[in-house]
Amino acid sequence: MTTRRHPPNFKDIAALTLRVWREAATFFLSIELGLMLLVVAATVGGVWLAVMHDVHSLLAFGFAIAYVATRVMLHVKRILSWPFI
Repeated sequence: MTTRRHPPNFKDIAALTLRVWREAATFFLSIELGLMLLVVAATVGGVWLAVMHDVHSLLAFGFAIAYVATRVMLHVKRILSWPFI
């Protein structure tokens, strides 16, 4: 007895994509994603400024480090919940 799986058609792929988007929409539309992108931009900008030997790189790195430290502190104090746990 052999069972062959047929490859998914376009309708199956569209339904799965829609279901995944609906489940992940709260994350994609949250302020957390915006803040994470801001930290990434500050880190990349800080590296660029450090390569250019600019003192303003410390400000960018300070923002990124302060954001991460603040998030950890808020999680430890149970003000925020740990993601994906």
